[in-house]
Amino acid sequence: MITMGGELGAFFWSLSGCRWPTVDLGHKKRQRVHHAHVLLIGDPQVQHPALTPKSSWWANPVRRILFELNLRKSWHVTARLRPDEVIFLGDMLANGKSAESFEQYELAAQKFKNIFPMDEGVEVYYVPGNNDVGLGPASADAKPLRSFYVKSFGPLNQHFVIQNHTFVALDAPGLVEEDYMRHSTGITYDDWKPVPDGPVDFVKEMADYGPAHVILLSHIPLSRSEMASCGPLRERGGIRRGAGPGYQTLLGKQTTHFLLNSLEPSVVFSADNRDYCEYTHVIRNHRSPHQDTAKIREITLKSFSMSKHIKRPGFQLLSLVDPARVANPSLPTYSDTLCLLPDQYRIYTSFYAPFLFITLVILFFFNFRGSRVGLALGLGRGLHGLRKTDTSLTPSPRSSGRSSPSGRTTLVQPESAIWTPFSPVHPVSPRASTIPVYLRTPRSQSSSTMHLVASRPGTPGPASPSLPMPFGDRTGEEDEEDDTMFPAQYAVRREDTWSHVSHHHRAPSSDEYEIVHDPEVGSPRSAQTEFISAPDPSASSSMGMGAAATRNRAQRPWSWSYTFVFRGRRRRMTIGLPSWVALHNLLDLFGLAPPSPGSMSVSGLGMRRHKGGATAMTLDLLSVFWPAVVVWIIINWTVL
Repeated sequence: MITMGGELGAFFWSLSGCRWPTVDLGHKKRQRVHHAHVLLIGDPQVQHPALTPKSSWWANPVRRILFELNLRKSWHVTARLRPDEVIFLGDMLANGKSAESFEQYELAAQKFKNIFPMDEGVEVYYVPGNNDVGLGPASADAKPLRSFYVKSFGPLNQHFVIQNHTFVALDAPGLVEEDYMRHSTGITYDDWKPVPDGPVDFVKEMADYGPAHVILLSHIPLSRSEMASCGPLRERGGIRRGAGPGYQTLLGKQTTHFLLNSLEPSVVFSADNRDYCEYTHVIRNHRSPHQDTAKIREITLKSFSMSKHIKRPGFQLLSLVDPARVANPSLPTYSDTLCLLPDQYRIYTSFYAPFLFITLVILFFFNFRGSRVGLALGLGRGLHGLRKTDTSLTPSPRSSGRSSPSGRTTLVQPESAIWTPFSPVHPVSPRASTIPVYLRTPRSQSSSTMHLVASRPGTPGPASPSLPMPFGDRTGEEDEEDDTMFPAQYAVRREDTWSHVSHHHRAPSSDEYEIVHDPEVGSPRSAQTEFISAPDPSASSSMGMGAAATRNRAQRPWSWSYTFVFRGRRRRMTIGLPSWVALHNLLDLFGLAPPSPGSMSVSGLGMRRHKGGATAMTLDLLSVFWPAVVVWIIINWTVL
């Protein structure tokens, strides 16, 4: 959810206040006036591997993937505005001028159209940019590139009508090249013989046609003063005049006057500068005899793609109404507004970076704390494992075990699911249904008191009122044989004699205990029964994997449960994130899980402590970040 909020939430939030503007008609009408909604996009700069310089084998693919994901997210939220027409103001491709064949150019153009899919009924218009067709002196590649553009995007110079407004789309790079040719001869535009089917010829034809309500579209901005301000919506600076191989920041001064005086547009939209700029041109008014000058507003669009020159990309919304619907002819028949997209770099630095830092700090803290506790527990277990744990028990006269020559028997019990003094799990008393009553409460025909000496699988302890702990000397024949009617599981003492009361449970055989004889210790006449106390419940490290898994399932966070009734019984289905135990088991299946602390040896404590910290930190990072990476991939490649 955090990834969803960071990726798409910022884009939706940035456009929450973006609405189509309305045109002031100058009067109120009962019927609703239709507004044509036109979306203006500048400098998408779509990259393709076939047209990308091979400068770095890893940096370019990563940069290109992030760049493309940003474009897809931006278009995903922008397309929700449902425009009627979409106009791209040049530089659809980042490096289309480097295409060596039509196949390469077409691959890049198809990728552009895949990133910007259109709904049915939406008209799309393209204006050529310097990165699409190139810019500079005529060369052998100039004509093929323009033919590639025409086949992929459409005509270089065109005009179309929307709501009785005539849009004039110019081939601005071709206009700059023709301006170079004209300037070299020193001829003005009035005397210049234009190139057939070139931009100058197209402008003169449109001027002879004399359309009204013209909207001029040019990829390269028009000329203006070096000190001209771009308005408060620009991030920094202004547009400075400059030119170089394959680019020119502004059209020439004479070219600008030629366009404005010939077409007299109501508004001009341009791109190429990446940042927003609003400037008003003042020309002599030829159409109105009451006004000597006319003001023409020019809007330079924000780049739709990420750029190092700006923080926030953007686009322009344009609303048009039929001029016949406006009461006063002097009122504008259009309205436009700027919409800003979120800063992708800020999402990386202010959203992902802090969460990454906090996650690393938390993981480091718990790993450092856990490594200290694990080292202490491992050291204790390692030292404890160096010596054999033994319990001196003197067999009873009726015991089924074999007595050692020395009289001292050391019983080492293997691990089992039933609790014993050597078992690491918490002791649990037996249920009433597992042992008969006459076995759980030994009785005797005599009225003398019977005391429990040893029980299995019950837990000996002083808290049991029915099973008191006997401590004292025992008497009886050492070589007395076992009686099948009196097993050794429950041995009771009555008037200094030993007897057995259970006949449903057999005595522990020699297979269940490892009998170790100690020759150094003689056979005492009397010995006191010894028990190993139960482990401390606070030592969580002594719990088995089964108990830990049960505890994790009971207290697992970030889970979702659904309760339903099936066949008359209430059932519950729970879906949650994988637990630490499940992840450990998965890594253990592939041989990647670190060894348990109990397997730590004293000789390898130093190496285990150093290697375990790095390994545990790496595993924690993988377990924390893989769900976020999966969600991130789903958002960017499935939702978009």
